[in-house]
Amino acid sequence: MFEKLGIVTNIWSEEVENGARFDALMVEFGENGFRDMEVREGDYLRNSEFGELVQQVESAMSEYTDAEFRAICDAVWSGQVYETKHPTLFEEVASFAEKASGLTLSYAMSHPWLSAPNDREADTQQIISAKKLAYLLCPARARLRLVDLDTEGDIDESAATANLKHYNTLLPDYPMIFAVENARQTATLTLKLAVAGGAKLTYDETNTYRADGTTVNSPDEFWGAVEMTDLTSVHFKQKTEAGVLSEVCDGFVDFRAIAARLKTQQYTGDLLLENTPTAHSLQDALRSREYLLNC
Repeated sequence: MFEKLGIVTNIWSEEVENGARFDALMVEFGENGFRDMEVREGDYLRNSEFGELVQQVESAMSEYTDAEFRAICDAVWSGQVYETKHPTLFEEVASFAEKASGLTLSYAMSHPWLSAPNDREADTQQIISAKKLAYLLCPARARLRLVDLDTEGDIDESAATANLKHYNTLLPDYPMIFAVENARQTATLTLKLAVAGGAKLTYDETNTYRADGTTVNSPDEFWGAVEMTDLTSVHFKQKTEAGVLSEVCDGFVDFRAIAARLKTQQYTGDLLLENTPTAHSLQDALRSREYLLNC
């Protein structure tokens, strides 16, 4: 199972901030067997050379209809001829796509989906743009994940569900997996809202643990409620009293138990590593994979 482990790209943030190229890290990790990569939004990404390319694409989106933009994405990844108003820009995109050949890229960002938006139109446009970026990264298996790091306190479940249903209706001609992740709220509640809103769940058991090792909700409660068809991705990182670690090892999270549940229930989604960033993320990832393989 863990031989197919992928990564979330925010594990590269320290290296990118110190001048490493995003695409070079992508190629290096791919060559070392990490073939699934979730491109995680953040300052480290926006300040990278790839982030600059993403921002140029976002600026150009409005000059194309939804159908035109999708056609360009499909053509870029299939090596077909296409016409564009921004030939130099999409040549750069095609060059990136060539480097990403053989990889499965998805896109993830922080977004307050658990709360009713103050500006519905702006919120809608933000999700449309994110969906287009997700499709651009991998037309064959596009996926957008949202994680809410802002909403605190009691959740308006009807508003959260309405948001997910609305987001699902956007860009219906762009085939895509739409997912949310448990963060501050319990995994069981996040699962309930995801299912009600027609979204898949990305599960991170580490997020259920407090600093003292107690849980926001017990893993057994979550595993008793979830169906494997509800899951699209499972994230792996370890936590101890010191916080989230830079590589997977012994700690609060029982990876053997998770692996047994996934294998027994024939889970088919991806497994993504999300260590705390360091200046040597590949070595951390390789050691983490070895540890998980021994599980």
